[in-house]
Amino acid sequence: MSEKQERLTMPGEGPTDEDLRQDAELTRQELAATVAALADKVDVKARAHDKAEEVKARVHDKAEQLRERGDELAEKLPEPVRPVVTTATRRPLIPVAALLAIVLVLRRIGKRRAKKS
Repeated sequence: MSEKQERLTMPGEGPTDEDLRQDAELTRQELAATVAALADKVDVKARAHDKAEEVKARVHDKAEQLRERGDELAEKLPEPVRPVVTTATRRPLIPVAALLAIVLVLRRIGKRRAKKS
């Protein structure tokens, strides 16, 4: 019962036992709902888990969108380039690792040049 029930007595009269019982039951239900809401707020582990699942679902959806977009773009590329792009969209770790290796080599070359100067 979410709405307060009508009193069984007329205005100006004192509450009957039934009025008091209904009021007590309504108060119990409201208190139970409040306690449940507070328990949910205090349960940090469950809230963190829910948030992690939400973020995980969003990341998964975004990755799928990007994969589809990559497939669309790969179809527009010349035939010799398609396998490279397909690999890059399906296994992004490979081009990221190659880029990281290039950056590290360039940094090392830059440091050596700086030492010679």
